[in-house]
Amino acid sequence: MPHRKLMGFEAAADREQAYREQTLKRLQGTAVEMGVTAVLGSVAALLARLLIPTPQYLELRVLLLPLTALFAYLIVRAPSVRAYGWCCMATIGTVSLNSYLGALGTDRPLLYFVPAAVLIVLTTSFFWITWAQWIGGALVSYACFLPFVIAHDASRTDTVFSLLFAGMALVTGFVSHLRIQDSQHRAFAQECRLAELTVTDTLTGASSRAEFLQQAEKAAVKARATGAPLTLLYLDIDHFKRLNDGHGHAAGDAVLRGMSGVLQRALRASDVFGRLGGEEFCVLLPEQAQDKAQALADRLRLLLAQVPRPDGRLTVSAGIATLRAGESVMQTLHRADLAMLKAKQSGRDTVCVADEAIHDARATDCP
Repeated sequence: MPHRKLMGFEAAADREQAYREQTLKRLQGTAVEMGVTAVLGSVAALLARLLIPTPQYLELRVLLLPLTALFAYLIVRAPSVRAYGWCCMATIGTVSLNSYLGALGTDRPLLYFVPAAVLIVLTTSFFWITWAQWIGGALVSYACFLPFVIAHDASRTDTVFSLLFAGMALVTGFVSHLRIQDSQHRAFAQECRLAELTVTDTLTGASSRAEFLQQAEKAAVKARATGAPLTLLYLDIDHFKRLNDGHGHAAGDAVLRGMSGVLQRALRASDVFGRLGGEEFCVLLPEQAQDKAQALADRLRLLLAQVPRPDGRLTVSAGIATLRAGESVMQTLHRADLAMLKAKQSGRDTVCVADEAIHDARATDCP
């Protein structure tokens, strides 16, 4: 079981990574609008400052505009979530610095800067992917706000009201970030569930036939490239129709789920098992030779015999076939299927191995 738990942790980490990458693509699709808004907002603030006496650092503020546009462009081109976060913080930094420079020289610089401190934190709460990015963005924005707050010439009234509005913006931005993240996680989880329905058998949790064959094709490509063996183990429940006819399909479904549970616990993390239809399952065994596959099949027979069945002991017939050079996966699967049929003909509750010497796969080796 430890490898299954580890596999579960890895799957959770993979899902989280997939969520972040999906969110990155979505946000990059709106980054152009964010960049245009940042540049136009800085231009509007710069023009508004010209209406107030003693404007300062006009040349520097003008130079910050193309720098803001450059960082906004890099957001679209960011290759990773981390790079995206740094580019966003750089964009916020240039916008905040532009607003800071514009506030210098005014009679009440703290109040002049407050709208920027509020708006920047609120509007960017929707664009962060990780907690570290949200915290970093807020710190970058308020880094330009802090000098005005601690300035000795700021009145107490201005300081109190500015801190109040900034605090409200921070809390509101925090809540907005939480809600957006929750909504995105729910949407991503729903997409994952819908995707799983296409690759997983809903009754047993095994891979669907299409997904299993796709995984088998990938494993075959790897086996041919590395020269490692690849074996298929075909399993069929004995007298399954008699079980359904005599005790109902609910009893048959319970046996199918029990069989799936045994396979999940007994197989390696690298093995793949799928339900090919009805009571037929197939196990994909990468880097597993025929002798080890046969030992596994015998062990599975003993484990499956412990699965409750209302009309007696649960038995399976199994067929084994190893991928040959120049052979397709479907041909190997066909040979394993024929070996399983041979096991049925040999009295059931047994394992047959496809005869590698006979190319039409009609000969098998049974105990």
